[in-house]
Amino acid sequence: MALLLKGFSDETVDTGEVEIGYSVGPDNGPTLLLAHGVTSRRDSFLSVLDVLTAKYRVVTMDQRGHGYSGHPGEYGREDHARDINFILENVCDAPTILWGHSMGGANSVGVAINPPSQLKALVLEDAAVFPRVRPPSASNSPTMSMFQISLDLIDADATVEEAAARFREAYPNWPDYIYGWKAESILQMDADILRNVIGGTSSFSPGDPAETLARIKCPVLLMQADPTAGGILADDFLAEVVPDSDDWTVVKIEGAGHNIHREHSELLLSVVLPWLETQSGA
Repeated sequence: MALLLKGFSDETVDTGEVEIGYSVGPDNGPTLLLAHGVTSRRDSFLSVLDVLTAKYRVVTMDQRGHGYSGHPGEYGREDHARDINFILENVCDAPTILWGHSMGGANSVGVAINPPSQLKALVLEDAAVFPRVRPPSASNSPTMSMFQISLDLIDADATVEEAAARFREAYPNWPDYIYGWKAESILQMDADILRNVIGGTSSFSPGDPAETLARIKCPVLLMQADPTAGGILADDFLAEVVPDSDDWTVVKIEGAGHNIHREHSELLLSVVLPWLETQSGA
């Protein structure tokens, strides 16, 4: 199950609670830490890495229960936030912009409400910042169907080849490399995470979103996927929870599904790169 990363050093660190796998790219500028979503791993940002590594020192991590990180059985937002904090303080060890997608976005919020000194700014990519009870835009999204397929494959003890074939059948328009990669990723993860997400008992969500997001005191770019194309954040929901603050920039990527960085990388980069430059001077 080789990582799809070139020019990165692959490492593992023991946080005292769990072993976390991470990779570090070349030192080409300010530090950027990437946190993936459910069913992914540290190389999920592959489609944008070449562009990002040209100007940034990119650190990307497997969150607990995923990829090459440990399966400790505790997967609340606070648990994930402690892991990310550890990487910020001990691996990044520099002013860092934290970029979280989906679950990684919710976990990044958990970091930002009580941040270490290394956290400089936050990118939230269609982040799972909804309350404990998910709104219909999240519960009925195509992503939930993919989660169910993934859990069924894990429970059936499918091989990588069998899982890849099932994903190819369900999602014929994915880039070709994704089928094997997604199959590997789901078979590496702790199935209990998916059971909790599908069952509505996951604790990634930040309680009352409006109150939680108001506690973030660093600059934030929130990139919203298009709900009509599979995004999990509805327009009216965001209008209620995003703080009215100059620190917050919200951009809706029209036509983009939940996984913006993979499916619509050019649209995403046209938004995120100028913003990153204003925050980092890269």
